[in-house]
Amino acid sequence: WYQRRVRESMSKAAEIVTCNETADAFQKLYYEKLDKQRHGTHGLVNLYMPEAILTWNGNTAKGKTGIAELLGNLPMSTCNIHSVDAQPINEKAFNNKAIMVAVTGNIKYAGISEKEFAQTFILQKTDSATMKISYDCFRFMNEF
Repeated sequence: WYQRRVRESMSKAAEIVTCNETADAFQKLYYEKLDKQRHGTHGLVNLYMPEAILTWNGNTAKGKTGIAELLGNLPMSTCNIHSVDAQPINEKAFNNKAIMVAVTGNIKYAGISEKEFAQTFILQKTDSATMKISYDCFRFMNEF
């Protein structure tokens, strides 16, 4: 019994480490593209699944076309990330491997003062074994 529990704990710890490594690599790529490659064929929208949903400060966009339109209408930005946290999601929830990534930071849009934000992503494994965004929720903090 004890050895089985130890193996299970070690397996979970390894899963969390892998999850956090994936989240760290993802957030670096995402915010680089948000700040510098929001448009074009190699832009930010390629990180999203075809049926993804983005909620940006209460405004919802569905699918790559809707997400590209919403993000494309935002002014140019510069992000400074403060924290990244990730948790594996039980495979039964999405019928596939998924992780939740929570990010906090500051964002500066052209012509607008810097604001704190929180952003939560659900990344799901695709058929090609890559992880893509299925859900994205962005929110300015301290604004009601």
